[in-house]
Amino acid sequence: MTKVEFMTKFSVKKIVILIILLAVVVNLGWYLITTYKYHKYVEIVPKNKWGVHYIVKDGYLYGVKKPDYFQFTGNLTVVNRETDETLIIWPLMSGGYEYGYRLQEDGEAFEIYVDEDMKPIDRGDTVSVQKVEEHKDELKKLFSKADKMFSLK
Repeated sequence: MTKVEFMTKFSVKKIVILIILLAVVVNLGWYLITTYKYHKYVEIVPKNKWGVHYIVKDGYLYGVKKPDYFQFTGNLTVVNRETDETLIIWPLMSGGYEYGYRLQEDGEAFEIYVDEDMKPIDRGDTVSVQKVEEHKDELKKLFSKADKMFSLK
């Protein structure tokens, strides 16, 4: 084996090892970050017999969806089982939350982003403003239940 062949083989081996190590570090980093961020939520809402993080308490369904592989966004949900109104909460990696409100009425589904005060983010959308106003009591109740369950504040 010549010196050039040895160096080429040695360099290729180093590059392959470096790529493998980098992949391991990135995967491990993602796993640790998401596991740490969602740990307190999955402790509150453990997996059920189907392996999903959902529980029913006082007529409300509480759920935790951990982020999918190589994603950083999962969600928390609180669902009124009688009305199917849902508050979706997205924990942000930087801290804080984003919120969405989902309701079905007369065969139509409405999905509305709301702020921490449960007001529509798009205040120019008159339908969203109207729906949130009509359902503000239930929306505030959903937020109160979510805060009580997940300690959002």
